[in-house]
Amino acid sequence: MIDSFPFDEWTEDIAAYWTFGPENSTGTYILTVLGIILMVASLIGFVMLERRKLDAQAQLLRGGGILPPASPTAPGPGFAEPPLAGPSTDPGP
Repeated sequence: MIDSFPFDEWTEDIAAYWTFGPENSTGTYILTVLGIILMVASLIGFVMLERRKLDAQAQLLRGGGILPPASPTAPGPGFAEPPLAGPSTDPGP
């Protein structure tokens, strides 16, 4: 086994062995920000991909007559109609 670690014991000099330098250095913050940006971009990309897959599946099911055609307005009660569930909007006597 080859021991390629340049330090014999654990000291503060070990931080210099890291490529981006010791803690609280510019490299540490740059790497952290790049990681956060990549994570957010990946999450957005995943949601967009799944949305496209769901839309394609809904279009396929509507074409086969399994789902009703899409309506231009969202289903559900309007402002003048009572809610489908939940507390009543009637103020009472």
